[in-house]
Amino acid sequence: MIQQIWWRITEAVILLEDSSIYFAILLGRCAMLSFPVSVLVVVLRRTLLKKAIFLRGMIWGILFVVPFMGKLNLFYDYSSQICSLFIWWNDICMICRPVGYGYILCMFVAAGCMLHKRREVHRMLQNMKEDCVCGQEILINEMTVTPFTAGLIHAKLVIPQIMLERFKTEELELILLHERIHIRLGHLWKYFFWDVMRILLWPNLFLAVCTKEFRSDMEDICDRVTIQQSQRCAYEYGNILLKSIKILQPGKVDAEATFTGNQDYRNTKQRIMKIADHNPYKKWKLCVIYMCCLSVLAGIFCAIRENSFPRYRKDYDMVLMNDIGKTVILKDSKMLRKAISANEENVFINRKEMEYILNEYGIEETDFWILFGGYEKLPGFGGRGNLIHVDFGGMDKVLQIPYQNSDQYISTIIFKMM
Repeated sequence: MIQQIWWRITEAVILLEDSSIYFAILLGRCAMLSFPVSVLVVVLRRTLLKKAIFLRGMIWGILFVVPFMGKLNLFYDYSSQICSLFIWWNDICMICRPVGYGYILCMFVAAGCMLHKRREVHRMLQNMKEDCVCGQEILINEMTVTPFTAGLIHAKLVIPQIMLERFKTEELELILLHERIHIRLGHLWKYFFWDVMRILLWPNLFLAVCTKEFRSDMEDICDRVTIQQSQRCAYEYGNILLKSIKILQPGKVDAEATFTGNQDYRNTKQRIMKIADHNPYKKWKLCVIYMCCLSVLAGIFCAIRENSFPRYRKDYDMVLMNDIGKTVILKDSKMLRKAISANEENVFINRKEMEYILNEYGIEETDFWILFGGYEKLPGFGGRGNLIHVDFGGMDKVLQIPYQNSDQYISTIIFKMM
């Protein structure tokens, strides 16, 4: 009983160690790759796409693809320069394993901070009064903060009490429409996945700068859609925004989708200027652009999958070791497979073929260990195999050696599925 418990604990520790190194290698590589990609996106949105508000918002989708690029084959093509730029990270994680543990630990710290912020907002919502304004159920906030929307499954619209007192009904309708459009366009989910991406790729500090740009683009899209759907003029919408900023500037809230946003004077001025330049858009053109962008992203995902290292790859090579620590790698061949075969319970060694293998590799020992049945999660980083002791000094034509197949271990099954 005690041995079984100890073995389960050992399995859990091995799984934790291997998975930490595995994900640290993948995500660390993605974090490095995300830096030039994020710089490219920011440059494009500030130059070529400066006036294309909807395209500016869509181009951020490129960054959401980066966390899936960690197993691309080009990272393991040792003849390419790209491989030389990233392979050092593999070596560091495998040689100095605390580096990998540190990466995962920092991920959990970042995730904890994100969850803490969301819990604070949720706790604040629980203490607010409910009301119905303009046919819309809302929560009333006593603080002088901007209207905002929070919650992924059941989104809640929050309006400060001071706005209910000072704003006209038609002005409140426009503000509520703005928040509903945030929900309809999926901005709350986009902000959530953005936060998840920042957690996974936390070494890329430039993503903190990109966060402001990303949220600004989402607000610009929401402004444009709100003006068109409300059939109000841009001048009226801009006046409501300015009035809101004047009243609500003293308070801030770390929420999801807001009306005025937590912006400085320069950004607010730019947002007002964009609203003033509003031109009606055609829905069918927007749908065509949106479908084209989705098709491009789907194509990128398919290309990544086709050109990535598989979930795991069986290693048919074997390792022969003697008692003094000498090791010889037995390369996979037809002769090796004839010499050594196995089922779920026993290993069978054919003496005639095995003698040929030993002579080929110049091995004179008759007492040795063989490691076989391993697999690779990444080139150079593999999982456990099966170790058997071989006493080759007898005369049996076929040696039958019982063993416990490591593929049946829970830790191996889980690690292969990752």
